Amino acid sequence: MSSKHVYFVRHGESVANATGIRQGPKSQLSEKGRIQASAVAKRIAQLPVGCILVSPYVRTTETARPLIDASCPASVEYSELFIERVNPSIMLGTKAGVPETEQIWDEIAKHYGVPGWRYSDEENFEDLILRAKKALTLLETLPERTIVVVSHGMFMKVIFAYVLLGEQLNGRTFWDKFVPAKNVANTGIMHLEYTENYWKTGMLWKLHSWNDHAHLDEHTRIAKT
Repeated sequence: MSSKHVYFVRHGESVANATGIRQGPKSQLSEKGRIQASAVAKRIAQLPVGCILVSPYVRTTETARPLIDASCPASVEYSELFIERVNPSIMLGTKAGVPETEQIWDEIAKHYGVPGWRYSDEENFEDLILRAKKALTLLETLPERTIVVVSHGMFMKVIFAYVLLGEQLNGRTFWDKFVPAKNVANTGIMHLEYTENYWKTGMLWKLHSWNDHAHLDEHTRIAKT
């Protein structure tokens, strides 16, 4: 089996990103986000894309539109496997940094290493890892050799962490080491390769790049013209 390459693309800036609001599925791209989506589409168009997988959230489907137009021969599928981490519904629409929101995050942070614990109706660590495994299995079974996934920052961190640590990854390590430190810009790209391992005994995932945003201005995060 020849190797395959998967490019995860985070959505462009959303209105909720710009205003600091905890967002659900319906947050749209801002004007800046639409510019970013156009820029990453021009870059992705240089690849021989065979398949595009898209989270069905509004901000990801809007990010994917110019990318789909630029890669018109590619097949397109919308999949719930690639949605963002589901936060407690009580937090949706609230502004980041307010005391009520911070109290919830403090509780989640305190218990993130406790197997099975959840604050209310959110996805916990076990839920996210199970979904990440299912997402990687889907990607492994697709016949296309070059795949683009339009997804979300936190879920990309889960994939990133699992590819690096595998079954050694736990909730405490993920929350303490990967959540705060491994940021990804809007339309930042994570490039993974699924290929035979060094000893030719099986297949594995390899990380080639994380948070590649060469198509954006480094300081302003505004797309280059």
